[in-house]
Amino acid sequence: MLITDLESNIHISNNNHRGGLDLGIRLNSGPKYQVSEKWTVAGRDIRFLCLAPHAFLELDEGIHYVKVMTGRLALPDRGCFAEPFLIRNTLVSGREIVAGSEGASFALLTEHEKTPDNLNDMNQMQFYGAKSEELKWYSFEERFGRFTEFFDGKDCHMMDGLHLIEEGGVEFTYVNFWTCGKGVNLSAHNHAGDPSDMMPAFAEVHWVINAGTGLGGMFRANDEGVMGRVDPLSRGDEHGPYFEFDKTSRKPELRENGAVKYGWHGWQGGENNSKDQQYDLVAAFEIHPDYALV
Repeated sequence: MLITDLESNIHISNNNHRGGLDLGIRLNSGPKYQVSEKWTVAGRDIRFLCLAPHAFLELDEGIHYVKVMTGRLALPDRGCFAEPFLIRNTLVSGREIVAGSEGASFALLTEHEKTPDNLNDMNQMQFYGAKSEELKWYSFEERFGRFTEFFDGKDCHMMDGLHLIEEGGVEFTYVNFWTCGKGVNLSAHNHAGDPSDMMPAFAEVHWVINAGTGLGGMFRANDEGVMGRVDPLSRGDEHGPYFEFDKTSRKPELRENGAVKYGWHGWQGGENNSKDQQYDLVAAFEIHPDYALV
């Protein structure tokens, strides 16, 4: 099936109390092909799909990256997570995608001839497409200033994102878009707070849409929050789990309060001699622990 022959059949709504947009996806009982509307951001197109077991999809022109959320693809051979702490690229080398025996849900990012080499202004991050007025950007200071002064004056931003909702009403993935300017530290954290309706537990993967300096990336920290080395991520890269998981079930391990067990970690923006700002643009895929399989 050619992707250009598919019509959008994923329902989109804007009534989530956390902001952003809801995308309704039937993981187990939907049609063979489920595809969302297409949004354009930073000179790229992004859409979300769910394929039934063994379904075949032919892509159109462009440079394509695929981020699996649930299930597994047979071509390319890929599940949701890389190996723990390791980095892999999500580029699709051919034009074909084939779902595995359990089907797969995934995000598809497409670059074109006019995709910019880098992102220097937050205006480039504006989303265009269905109900995109709900996809608003805020500085980290605006978002978290009532809790901490850590982000005051820092050039980093977060968007009201996309909630992928199962037919039973469960949010199986939240896609949280954010930017990080040069030299900005997004803080060491371990997601250990009590899960709530506004901040549920999750197992996360960061997917790099744009690597500003090419030197920004993930770091681990000790219990005092002291940073270790930074592992840079490039355009199209994602990383493996920074959380603990059971080696038999391959499911995330939980704390007594229901939060996923993470060590201390964070993101550090890179630096260089350019006078221009160069943003990392990242999509954090926050997978519901019941749907996360390493």
